[in-house]
Amino acid sequence: MKTILYFTADWCQPCKKVKPIVEELNREYFPGIFQVIDVDIEKEMAQTFEIRSVPTFILFDEGKEINRIIGAQSRQSLLEFIANE
Repeated sequence: MKTILYFTADWCQPCKKVKPIVEELNREYFPGIFQVIDVDIEKEMAQTFEIRSVPTFILFDEGKEINRIIGAQSRQSLLEFIANE
């Protein structure tokens, strides 16, 4: 089963831009696939995954990291990110 850790922050403008896209995909197409992680609240988790920039998306399949992308993404690029792995 695929899971995406979506690292974000309230102060991040690109994160604000992509937030509605993530919410739509999480609700309409892939219920529960995105786990939203605020780097200011989950500092240890951000360190564990070596997050240096937000937004960062890490795709897991059966608990193994298989890909990551950094920066604001379009709806299409997120769909491709999920489907092409």
